[in-house]
Amino acid sequence: MARKFFVGGNWKCNGTTEEVKKIVTILNEAEVPPEDVVEVVVSPPYVFLPMVKSLLRSDFHVAAQNSWVRKGGAFTGEVSAEMLVNLSIPWVILGHSERRSLLNESNEFVGDKVAYALSQGLKVIACIGETLEQREAGSTMAVVAEQTKAIAAKVSNWANVVLAYEPVWAIGTGKVATPAQAQEVSLRLILFDWYSSILMLQSLRILRFLFESSKCGL
Repeated sequence: MARKFFVGGNWKCNGTTEEVKKIVTILNEAEVPPEDVVEVVVSPPYVFLPMVKSLLRSDFHVAAQNSWVRKGGAFTGEVSAEMLVNLSIPWVILGHSERRSLLNESNEFVGDKVAYALSQGLKVIACIGETLEQREAGSTMAVVAEQTKAIAAKVSNWANVVLAYEPVWAIGTGKVATPAQAQEVSLRLILFDWYSSILMLQSLRILRFLFESSKCGL
C-alpha cells in the first residue's frame, strides 16, 4: 500500500478569532487531491482547537502543538494527551525546535512524549532538525540521528508517526533550505547503522518524512 502524502500547517502562537475563521474559510474552499492521496493537518493554538475542528472540512484534520509527557496533574500550563483525545483532536506536534531550544526539551524527553501520546491513541508529528551552528560545524547527521534514535528507542510501531525534518538553520536566517537538502537528510538517516535494524526496516514501509519550511503571517 502506497504511503499518502502529508501536508501540515503549524500556526504557532498567532491569530485572533476572526483571523482564524478567515483561514478556515480559505482552507474549506481549497482544491486538493482526495484524502486517500494526501493528508492535510493544521495546528492552531490550543484556544482555537475546538472552533477550528468544528468549522474545518471533514477531510482535513487538526493537531495540537504539544502535549505533556504523562497523565495530567499538577503541571500548570500543560495539556495532556488525554485531554486532546477527549476533544477528539487526532494529531499532536512534538519535539518542535522552539520547544527544544526555549524550553530545553531533551531528545530523551521528546522520545518519552512521543511514546506517551501514541499510547493514548494520538498520531504524532515528531520534529527533528539542526541549527545553523550545528550545520556549519558539519554535525547535521549526528544531531538528526540522535534526535531520531531517542524516539526510536521508545517507539515500536511507526504507523501513526510522521517524522518532520525542520532545518532550523533556514528559519529567520536569510538562508534557504531546498527539498533536495531535506531529501538528502532523510536518505542518509536511513543508512545509519542503528536504523538498519529489523524494527526500523519494517518502519520504512509506513514511516512518512515531512519537510518543514517557514511562512510568515496569517
